[in-house]
Formats: sequence, structure tokens, C-alpha cells
Amino acid sequence: MPINITTAIDSLVEFIKTKKRVTLEEASAELGIPLNIIDEWSNFLEEEGIISREYKFTTPFLVFKEEEASIEDEEELKRRLDLATRHLEFMMTNLKKYKIDAKVNIKNIEDVRSLIRSDSKKISKEFVYAQKFILEYQINELLNMIKKIRLLTPELMQYVEKKIVDIDNRRDIFEKNYNTI
Repeated sequence: MPINITTAIDSLVEFIKTKKRVTLEEASAELGIPLNIIDEWSNFLEEEGIISREYKFTTPFLVFKEEEASIEDEEELKRRLDLATRHLEFMMTNLKKYKIDAKVNIKNIEDVRSLIRSDSKKISKEFVYAQKFILEYQINELLNMIKKIRLLTPELMQYVEKKIVDIDNRRDIFEKNYNTI
């Protein structure tokens, strides 16, 4: 059975977090901790960036700060995800403009693999057609993954951005190859 150990300072943080904004006197009375101790702890918590102090006339209020930062971080992640989605949609639209008269019909990734194995030494229309197919496939896969995201984390956003950089690099190679055929 896990043991949850909390300290009195944890109780102060939790109290401020719950109330959002409290006076030193409220915290002291609620937690049964002397006012001078609450004042010392609040100085430490303010230095650590967990809370801030606001003053109304001469009364100091303790305000929970971490939540504001997480909301800003969440908004930034959503903004980055929106930019990533638009970038992918733009790439897909631009790929549709490339018309390639290839003599093969690619239906799935296996068709691409067999084409690349048989045509790996030269850059042909079929090879470039296969590159386009793969790019469209990867963009669609990433867009579908983005649509399914329920909890956006910084790590997940970094993964999405890395995949976009990879796709961008492959698109550059595709465009270079397209211009040679």
C-alpha cells in the first residue's frame, strides 16, 4: 500500500491552491500554524515561484501561481499543434499539385516497397510517384494521429514537430527528384 506523506508546508500550498487567494491570517487560522511561520513559508514559496503575494492596501494575499503557468503552457502547446496541423495540410495541398504520369498503380506501402526494390538505381517517374505516395501517406498518418490526441504534452508536441521536420526533408528530396524527371 503506497504511503502518502505530506508536510505542513504541503498543506499550505494545497490550501492556497484550493482557495486561489488567501490572507496570511486565513492560512494561519485554517492550518493552526502560527502567523510568523506562515509568513516565512510564504516567502520561501514565493522565491520558488509556487505562489505570489498581492497586496490590497496593507493586507498581503497569497496567490497560487503554478496554475497560471500551466494554462499558458497548455495554450502554447495548442498553438504549436494548430500550426503543425496547418503546415501539414499546406504540404498536402502542395503535393496534390504535382502530376506524375507513372506506369504503375500504387495502392499501399507494399506496392511502394516492391517498386523501390526494382527501381532503386535510377530516378524514374515511378520512383518519384512512389515518393509522393509515401509523403501523402505519412502526412495523413500524422494528421490522423493529431486528431486523436486527448492529452497534449510537451514530449508529444516535440514528437509531432520532429516528424514534420522529417517529412519536410523528404519533401525537399521529392521536389529535387521531381525536377530531374
